[in-house]
Amino acid sequence: MQKLLKGLLIAVGVVVALAAIGVLAINLYVQSAGTQKRIERVLSSGLKVPVHVTSTIVTPWSGMKASGITVPQTAQHQGNFLEAESFTAHFAWRELFKHRLDVSDVSMDSPRVTWFQSPNGRWELPGQEEQAPPPKPTASPLPAASPRPAGTAAPAGSPAQPAMSASPETVVVQGPLVEHPSHPWEVSVHRLLISGASFDFWDDKGNRLAQFAGVDVVCMDPNVAGTKGQATCKEVSLRDRIFLHDMRSDWSFAAGALKLTSFQTVVGGGKIAGTAQVETAAKHSPFLADVKFDSVNVDELLTEAGGPSGEVSGTMSGWLDLSGNSGKTSSLNGKGQVNLNGGKMQGIGILQMLGRGLQIPDLVELNLSTGELDWQMVSGVTYIDQLILQSQNLRVTAHGTIGTDGKLKLDARLTVDAIVIERLPQFILDSFKVGETPSTRYIDFEVGNTISHPKTRLLEELLGHRIQSQMSGLMQLLFSKQRKPTPETSGPAP
Repeated sequence: MQKLLKGLLIAVGVVVALAAIGVLAINLYVQSAGTQKRIERVLSSGLKVPVHVTSTIVTPWSGMKASGITVPQTAQHQGNFLEAESFTAHFAWRELFKHRLDVSDVSMDSPRVTWFQSPNGRWELPGQEEQAPPPKPTASPLPAASPRPAGTAAPAGSPAQPAMSASPETVVVQGPLVEHPSHPWEVSVHRLLISGASFDFWDDKGNRLAQFAGVDVVCMDPNVAGTKGQATCKEVSLRDRIFLHDMRSDWSFAAGALKLTSFQTVVGGGKIAGTAQVETAAKHSPFLADVKFDSVNVDELLTEAGGPSGEVSGTMSGWLDLSGNSGKTSSLNGKGQVNLNGGKMQGIGILQMLGRGLQIPDLVELNLSTGELDWQMVSGVTYIDQLILQSQNLRVTAHGTIGTDGKLKLDARLTVDAIVIERLPQFILDSFKVGETPSTRYIDFEVGNTISHPKTRLLEELLGHRIQSQMSGLMQLLFSKQRKPTPETSGPAP
């Protein structure tokens, strides 16, 4: 019995030693310079981008782990397109003897992507930039090659035969990427996991369009035809002015189109949900967005965007449907609606000026019972179909346009009720007209300048009329002909 146990222990020891030697041999092979280059070429071919790897290690329990992964930027930019601490691939060992790398899952940790829009308006991966067409040959064409008998090797220097086409489920690596062109490698990945990623997107003018931080992605069965999965993101910044939190969405990518479905996120303490699509391979990256939002805190939203706190409060809800080209304001088309609940406006320059000038305190601090905005956009120009700001004693309405340059042109109307009318000075009330009911009065005025600094000439016009009226009265008083008193004539003496 002791001899049997001793023999068994020796056998186990030999197996363990052979396994250790095998793992050591595999790692020495994998870490050799030639194999490292081949791994980089296989990854570059499968991911369609030039991949560089610092080191690689293989273990039976954790598969292959590569560290220091980088993808260089396009020729127009310096630095790296992608940097990742490491990625780990679990694969079936037996399939390696069949020239198949069957990967069950790939995990990538903390990748950082810096993506620049190309000058032609596309979002292209490094190595996929548009190439100039090759020059036409000037020499006379070579004579047609004579047929070669089957099984006969091609002579040295003859053109290589075209590579086999890849199926949607596998990536076929052939030719210079492996040592034996006659035995192509098949690389298949069943699941891709990305954790702790960050993405920065810049337009072709060097402006940051969007920033994503804390991104986790699950991608099932990625292949050359397309893929889909789920994604979550802790923080999103749009043009460093709008900030979204806790974003999550199902997504799919095929034929250059990235689609987000069941999209949900938080902004200003409220919820946003909808769908979106971006044609990443098309010029200027056309997009579609259909979004609904609810209970968005306006003060928090404006404060995060860099505006002053406390000017506008309340919660905002509504929807928008927008399409156009990324970064091209003149291409935007769509429409939407905004409703403001429990709104309060104070410190708004144009309202304060009108409130003090017209002596209407309700305008200086406007407590809204109703706030509505209906708009549509055509070729980047925003058409305000209806703007309503309604408080207890007054109502402001407006319609007009906002140009692509932010120029504002609105026709507005201020309507007041009997309570406000009683407080108005007579010279101001004289400029108001009778409203829809006998107890209301209204005055029309224009709003111009820019959306960030709106202005109106209403007060100048009212004061101008007042001064003109007073001056007319003064001039009439000074220069009107007045009859002089006629002296009494004495009659004849009695």
